[in-house]
Formats: sequence, structure tokens, C-alpha cells
Amino acid sequence: MIAIAPLRSARIGFGLAGGQLRTLSTQFGKLCVVHTSRSGRRTQLRLVQEQADTATRLDAEMRWLAHLSHAHQLIVPRPLLWRNVQRISPPLADRHGNVWRAIACTWVSGRHLTLRWRPRDLRNAGAALAAMHRASQDAPTGIASARPSWWIPRLFELATSMRDLLAGSLAPSDEVRSELIAGLRRAQHTLELAYAHLPVSTDTVGLIHTDSHPRNIRLTHEGAGLVDFEDFANGRFMIDVAALWAELEHQPRAEQRLHALLDGYSGVKSLPSNFARDLHVMLAFRRFDLAGWVLSWPRTHMKAWGPALLNGAPAYIESHLSR
Repeated sequence: MIAIAPLRSARIGFGLAGGQLRTLSTQFGKLCVVHTSRSGRRTQLRLVQEQADTATRLDAEMRWLAHLSHAHQLIVPRPLLWRNVQRISPPLADRHGNVWRAIACTWVSGRHLTLRWRPRDLRNAGAALAAMHRASQDAPTGIASARPSWWIPRLFELATSMRDLLAGSLAPSDEVRSELIAGLRRAQHTLELAYAHLPVSTDTVGLIHTDSHPRNIRLTHEGAGLVDFEDFANGRFMIDVAALWAELEHQPRAEQRLHALLDGYSGVKSLPSNFARDLHVMLAFRRFDLAGWVLSWPRTHMKAWGPALLNGAPAYIESHLSR
């Protein structure tokens, strides 16, 4: 659904009249577009259907991005102001009676990390993640309390089909074997035990990206940038390293690349003494999270890699938790 009237109001409110629009996404009650001005400058607009906490969540996201970009000089989207006054739009109604909120941010140019895996690029990516984690120490008041904690309870709020399948309140489809459900149940139990034994301190927990996979890392002349902070949350720092490393660990020269990533990270923020165990537990959680995502699809083979990831999840999780 394209919210035409709210989109038009958002363009005017954020000073983006004229130019061209390209739709990025229309899923999950939101509309994401990129606006390109006549001079070639790009801006991302996101419109979200109003819910009870929408304004609070969006305001926290904009404040966090402003903190990262201004106080810490990270390469991240920089918020634009609505009519040069506020970070988010007022309520915007469409012709169906739906109410939307809008935000706008600068576009982070650069190539995705997926296009090349040079050690220098991985060092820059590790440094960017560490700088973001270090910025938690002086985060403006109220940002953390406005965001959820990223762990299994929050995952189950989002991946309800996985939650219900593991609880036995939803019968598996023909595509999902009962053995797989049993394996994921065991994996959940083992994962929760492992998580409970991880130490908690300001060195290990804070504000995190939650989805820092290679496509959300942009490589620029100045270093690595981070994009897509929509789901940033409170959680363990190593989940952000795991989200990146999970797509590298089976690549050629994997150990060399992991060393480069961690070298870049530790050059900005010291790795805690237990980081290796923490990283393995978070790799296991990342795969559990992705399994829940696949189970939320209309068909597990909607993407070609879905069935293999899902069916291999219990063994993958066990392999990392046993290290």
C-alpha cells in the first residue's frame, strides 16, 4: 500500500519537493523510499503506520543516529529535521483513515561489504562496530529505555510462528518435519543455558545494531559505514560481530578474515576476556533468529537457501555451543 498523501506531506515537510522517488520496501506496515534531488543528492524517507509506541521508537532512533554521527563522527545516516524543527513528522493521515509518521535521513554512499572481502575492509568494519558499541557509554538519556532487549523473548514476539511451533500450540506444515521442531526445541534450551552463564557488564552489553550483516555495511573512502538502524536494541555487543561473521565463517581464508575483523574491533574497543565464548553463543543465536525468520515465510522455500538454513539450524547451533 502506497500512502500517497502522507508521502507527499513528508516530502514537503523535510524539504524534498521535486526530484525522483524510488520505492525500497512496502512491507510490515511501512513505506521506505529513496529521494534523489535534481543535483543527485539522495535521501531516505521512511513512513510507519502509527501505533502506541511509534513516535517514541522513531525519536529514539533519530536521537541515536544524531549521537553516532555528531558526537562520535561515525558514518551513519544523519537525521533531517521536519520543517527544521523536529526529528519526526506529526501524524499524517491517508485517505483510508490510516495515520503515519515519517522520518528522513541522509543516504550513506559506498559499496556493500559483500562485493569484496579484503582484510582492510574487515578491519574497518570491525572498527565501525566497536565505535558504535563504545558510543553506548555516553548515549543520551532515554534512548536505551525506548528500545527493546534483543534476545529470545523479543525474537518470539516477532517470529510468532516459531514461538508457537516450539510451544506446541501450532501444528507444523508439511514442509516442516517434527524432528526439526524437536531439534529447535533442544537448541533453544541449550542456548538459554549458555546465555545465562555469559557475564554481563558495560564491556559486553549496550546498544547494538542487531542486523549488521554485510549488506548493511557500506565501504567508503573514509572507512566503513553502518546503515539500517530500524531494529537497533539493547543487547550483547558480540551479536553484531556474529551477524557479520556468520556470512564469512565458511568462506575461504576464514580465520584470516576473522582475525582482521577482530583486529579492527580491538583497535577501537577492547575485546572482553570471554569474547570467544560470547561470539560462539551469539553465532548460535543469530542462526536461531534466522530460523525463526524462515519459519515466518509463507513457504520455507520462498528463498532458495531457506530449507537448508532451517534444517541445518539445530546442528549448527549445537556445534557452536559445544566449543
